Amino acid sequence: MKGRILIVDDDKLLLEFMDEHLSMNGYETAAFESPLDALEYLKANKVDLVITDVKMNEMTGDEVRNHVTTRYPETGVIMITGFGNINHAVNALQKGAYDYITKPFKAKEIIYRVERFFEETPDKDGRRGNRVQANIGGDDDSQKAQGKKTVNKSPNDELQFIGNDPQIKKLLRLLPQIARNDAPVMIQGESGTGKEVFAHQIHHKSNRASAPYLKINCANLPTELVESTLFGHLKGSFTGAISDRKGAFDEANGGTLLLDEITEIDVNVQAKLLRVLQEKEFYRVGSQKPIKADVRIIATSNRTIGEAIADGTFREDLYYRLNVFPISIPPLRNRIGDIPILANHFINRYTSQYDLKEKSLSDDLLDSFMAYDWPGNVRELDNKIHRGVILSHESDVITTEHVDNNLFSQVTEDLSREVLNDLPLMSIEDMELQLIKKTLEHTKGNQKEASKILGISDRTIRNKLKSVEGDRE
Repeated sequence: MKGRILIVDDDKLLLEFMDEHLSMNGYETAAFESPLDALEYLKANKVDLVITDVKMNEMTGDEVRNHVTTRYPETGVIMITGFGNINHAVNALQKGAYDYITKPFKAKEIIYRVERFFEETPDKDGRRGNRVQANIGGDDDSQKAQGKKTVNKSPNDELQFIGNDPQIKKLLRLLPQIARNDAPVMIQGESGTGKEVFAHQIHHKSNRASAPYLKINCANLPTELVESTLFGHLKGSFTGAISDRKGAFDEANGGTLLLDEITEIDVNVQAKLLRVLQEKEFYRVGSQKPIKADVRIIATSNRTIGEAIADGTFREDLYYRLNVFPISIPPLRNRIGDIPILANHFINRYTSQYDLKEKSLSDDLLDSFMAYDWPGNVRELDNKIHRGVILSHESDVITTEHVDNNLFSQVTEDLSREVLNDLPLMSIEDMELQLIKKTLEHTKGNQKEASKILGISDRTIRNKLKSVEGDRE
């Protein structure tokens, strides 16, 4: 055994991907969807390395990192995130993280980073590599569990799609009709508008509500495992397939499968998805035996589907199969009357979460919210309210200072300056990539908005990022 690793990610399929490949490469792993459960595990089980996602529902990866580096200083931390944020990376490394990886990544890359950690980090006796540490406590059950892989699920609280805007009211009126049948649903809208929330509500109100609900973020899937992740594989069907494995269509049988950002799936795999929709069956990788699929498909995209079809990245026939119930979620700037309702909803959520007294927005802050363009949509409003609730603490009024605290912008400026000062000479191609990453950071990962700022197509951005991914192979 090379060492013990604790993996934390609320994306179940990505969690299983990392768990499987690290185990195959000789590491003892424990995998958790819930960061709170993962930290409980740490109380009874000492590990060498924690790999944590940055953005999770129960707590952030930064909070996990801080907990680990403060209480378990001999344990290393590697952080993973959905898109590159150079300021956050520098900050994380300065605060004790060993490494920082951006999605999507290949198995080879995460294995390389982990192996480098064990090679470079000495154990308590000064030796490098093969750091094996003993269980330091816990009851008999926890000690029996030592050495076994575990995947623990976080609670899936009901999400709410709310609003009083006529467009939102129309969607809410249609929701029961959409939910009551098994036809595919295509949900379009800008990033942060609430596509996933609406999809969750469709499942929750359907006759499949008690059956599995599985979400796959197609943009984050490791490219070499897209087909296997969706349909499963047989042992020996490709390098690394050491055992039979079920895919998402198996896991979601009888329930609902959400394909988030479906336009990011490879065109060849799209053809196999089309077969599932047409024939209600699929094949595992390496198998010639069809398997019946009792799964309802909900797909989302923040791209303009017409453009994706025109540039050849999305099949027109698949679009028409999915588009039985076409849903379009309006951006927040087109439903500003819902801002007070949404803000109050988020205030109630976070005051309850942190056990704080009731709060409200100051008049000035509400006025600024109503005048703002909201490029990040409802997700951005959620984040601002979350910050305001925390920083207002004992105050019963959230002000502009609590939400747009100058401290955060100053920290960002200082980190940016430090990064730019240390930036080495690089090729024009590398400079282009750095500029794309900085712009994506500014747009919170929205490639369409980034393409407008840079004056290039969002397809060009995707191709640039994929070329880097190809170089890592």
